Amino acid sequence: MNSINLIKKLLDEKNNIELTNYLSNIWNKVWSENGEYNYANLRLFKTADKIKNILDAGVNFNNKRVLDIGCGNGTTLMYLRKHFNIKGVGIDISKNVVKKLQENIKDANLSFYEGDFRNLQTIEHNQFDIILSFGVIEHFEEYGLALAEARRILKPNGQLILIQPHLFSFGFVQEQYLRLMNKWKFGKQKDFSCFYYRLLLQKLGFKDIKFFTKPPYHDMKFTRIFDTVIKKVIPFWGHYLYLIGKK
Repeated sequence: MNSINLIKKLLDEKNNIELTNYLSNIWNKVWSENGEYNYANLRLFKTADKIKNILDAGVNFNNKRVLDIGCGNGTTLMYLRKHFNIKGVGIDISKNVVKKLQENIKDANLSFYEGDFRNLQTIEHNQFDIILSFGVIEHFEEYGLALAEARRILKPNGQLILIQPHLFSFGFVQEQYLRLMNKWKFGKQKDFSCFYYRLLLQKLGFKDIKFFTKPPYHDMKFTRIFDTVIKKVIPFWGHYLYLIGKK
């Protein structure tokens, strides 16, 4: 069973479970005593936890039109569709993953397309209530162009939600070490601070910008430990930088 269908199966199994209980149950499944974890459970756990953090920040997904840029295997949109009745569009630069999504997800309210964040000209202005981008723009130079494109296709007062690796995190130190040892697997990546991102979004015309940070999950054990300790002294420290801006 491929990862898309594994996620669908997990979502179907959780029809009658409250989100808080679900997170607890998944955590126990993801991290067993021998330290092994299941990819599909881990992916769904991270998605549910990130959405919970966004909800806690005041974002309302109910019945909204949502674009997920860099949608991967569709976990985020499938989760939002199930729990918040969204109409969703996923875009990913990977032709292979988009093909699998189109073949496996038969929901009239979810659609998936191959595309590049830096060029969304096939999408007309003012189309989406919410645009999501989790860990995408740090991988190319034209991040300003990508964010401007996101603002163009947002509806008035629509929200852009970014989750980015943060410069103020032990994760940055870990990344540099892995690069030095030729063990870095994620290609080009440019990490910025919360203050740089906020200024960039302001210059592009976004308003009501807020940000907060969270530590990484347990699959980044040492970064999680160091970030958790440092955050007690420096409140804006943390591996996951959440940014929310309004058009």
